[in-house]
Amino acid sequence: MKKICLIQPILTHYRMPVYRELAGHCRVDLLFSPVSDTLGFGDVSTHEAATLRFLELPTFRPFGDRVGMFQWGISRHILHDRPDAILTFANPRFLSFWTTLVLARALQIPVYAHGHGPYQKNRITLLYRILIKFILRLVTGYICYAPVVYRSFIEHGFSSSKLSIAPNTLVNDLPVRPNEKSGRERGVLFLGRLRSDTRLDALVRTLERLRADDGINLTLHVAGGGEYEKEFRRRWMQQSWIAFYGEVYDLTKIRRVSQECFVSCYPGVAGLSVIHMFSLSLPVVTHDDLRSHGPEPSMIRDSNGAVFYDHNSPDDQLYLALRSLALDPQRVAAMQNSAFEDYQRLTTPHLSERLWTILQGTETSERDGLVRAVHAKSPRTVREASEGD
Repeated sequence: MKKICLIQPILTHYRMPVYRELAGHCRVDLLFSPVSDTLGFGDVSTHEAATLRFLELPTFRPFGDRVGMFQWGISRHILHDRPDAILTFANPRFLSFWTTLVLARALQIPVYAHGHGPYQKNRITLLYRILIKFILRLVTGYICYAPVVYRSFIEHGFSSSKLSIAPNTLVNDLPVRPNEKSGRERGVLFLGRLRSDTRLDALVRTLERLRADDGINLTLHVAGGGEYEKEFRRRWMQQSWIAFYGEVYDLTKIRRVSQECFVSCYPGVAGLSVIHMFSLSLPVVTHDDLRSHGPEPSMIRDSNGAVFYDHNSPDDQLYLALRSLALDPQRVAAMQNSAFEDYQRLTTPHLSERLWTILQGTETSERDGLVRAVHAKSPRTVREASEGD
């Protein structure tokens, strides 16, 4: 059986299904570092299976969290175990990322980097360009989180010869189908980590305005943990229409909470949670400054299940977006159908299957379809690419 060394900076709850599914194809040694339980990534069980082994490594930060981080023990594991392939997160600020690439090259072990590339950069420095060129020279392949990541490499003048696309998605085993929505829901759901860039205050202000000025008594449901959870709870503890659920990974509970909602909203930085919202038949409302988001919202940019409001006047535009949806149940119902349809297309095949085909070198036909979409004259979504040209 093929052996894969999978390197991650930390272990997150939402990634576990991907690792376990991948371990159904091969033996996986998962190397990761511990993380503070206040950051909102979940309490992850590391119960090992016959083909999935967890190896916890310390990360040293001699210069803080900006540069020079080093996961201690990766090279020793590679030298001892000699995996058939290595799949590693692509963070050039980690010194251990570079030692892994060099060692894999010396041992002739295929190594694949999985990351965002230059996606969030409008301009890149000469030093960054040199770093990316070295990465592309050393790796067997670079796996892009989304078509927009692939596009960013091309726009900055890098070769596409080693690029593949595995859209970053998650599979919800307990989805909510559109026909389960009654049309009478009045809740707005925020699901994600509570960080400094969440901008939950903007969403609260908007709902206060809708309730006071328009008499639209929407409720806010906040499911997520993180370093700002205590502060947010304290700030709005007197608001009876705001419900905090804390860090929730119980799919049954998330499903139950979502059934009180007609829409989801991310006034700050959005990421993988937008795919989760689609699986719950919840349209996504977020701002249109895509480079400030993770890559995932770019995959729903042209979806009929999402609303992107102008980030240049966020309070007024968010207010208008939520007001229009709250007053138009027929439009919301259509968007709920579109959201769930897009979720099904985005997760077919599963991320684990996409990664496995890339690791085997057999992803050519699907890659060609996604790449054609990227090179089309107008931006295309993964949903459109999966339907063919």
